[in-house]
Amino acid sequence: MMVSFLFVDSERVWRGGQDQLLTLLRGLIFRGHRVSLICHPQTLLESRAREAGAFVCPVPFRKRNSLASLCRSWKIIRTLKPDILAFNTPQPILICNLASRFSTVRARIIFRRVNFPLRKNPITRLKYSWGIDCIVAISESIASQLKAGGVPASRIRTIYEGIDPTLYSGNRPERVLKNGQPRVVGTLAYLSREKGFHFLVEAAALIPAVQSRTRFVMVGDGECRGELEAQVRDLGLGNCFEFAGFQDAPARYLDQFDIFVLPSLSEGLSSSILAAMASSLPVVATEVGGIPELVQHGHNGLLVPPGNATALAAAIQELIDNPEKAAVMGRSGRALLLERFTLERKIHETEQLCLSLLEGSRPAHETVDARSV
Repeated sequence: MMVSFLFVDSERVWRGGQDQLLTLLRGLIFRGHRVSLICHPQTLLESRAREAGAFVCPVPFRKRNSLASLCRSWKIIRTLKPDILAFNTPQPILICNLASRFSTVRARIIFRRVNFPLRKNPITRLKYSWGIDCIVAISESIASQLKAGGVPASRIRTIYEGIDPTLYSGNRPERVLKNGQPRVVGTLAYLSREKGFHFLVEAAALIPAVQSRTRFVMVGDGECRGELEAQVRDLGLGNCFEFAGFQDAPARYLDQFDIFVLPSLSEGLSSSILAAMASSLPVVATEVGGIPELVQHGHNGLLVPPGNATALAAAIQELIDNPEKAAVMGRSGRALLLERFTLERKIHETEQLCLSLLEGSRPAHETVDARSV
């Protein structure tokens, strides 16, 4: 059964949630579904979704919902007549939900990708309840936050995020270091405050002989980059830190890492940890949000308390000092990913959920010429 999807995402920058959405769009298109996207104009998501074959409708979402955005969204929804209206970010939920009331959308779902508690106010309650058929949580931790926020368990479905393991090198030979060659501790993330990278810089300063033994590579950009670079300079760590910035093909950096680290203060389910697991890298991360659902302490990585630079430094040093142990953890991580966190499983479970929501509803709409939007 071909399903017509219309996804909505209002984010202006490229983060894990946009990468997760893009892989979902590609998978649904590959399976023969008709996929459209409303997103903020002139973003990386817009260009990459077009390349993937989605029909893209740019809508400039303001910080406050506007009448213009409502009218534009209403015209798109009325013309496309999607079976499924799916929200990838929270900001446009109310305005596009309202716009869809003047059309014949058959089901409405929300993808919840962040682990922040729901705000306890009437607007939030309305946003997550009014006409919403299902909320997809990408981790059990997020599902628990939704329940704590008052969302009935019957309307929540956990579908773990997943990635394509064939895009990453899983056979990682142990690196034989030449005299004086450092171990590479790397990370891949948007450099925002909740990622906790200030504690990683603090931790680096606590590792003995860090300047000669270890090199830190931070792949990604974000509002905290300037602060982190200043912190590195202030602690005299400039020789062992590299800020690589945003990269279109980050997998090639993962191949250079010996250890992957993510010191998040909040995390829904990390796409970068999944990429590290696919690359057979041992992971050092914090015990927050959905991370413990990915990283099993002592099996495929080490977990430390959030905001604890001392514990973070000790975990990194443990894997630096025990490369054989780190290699075993890396292989265990890839095996765990192949078992539970593949892109194929994510696409299949999402497709089956949407088909079940449409079961018994009105017949599917006739195909619409998207060029008329």
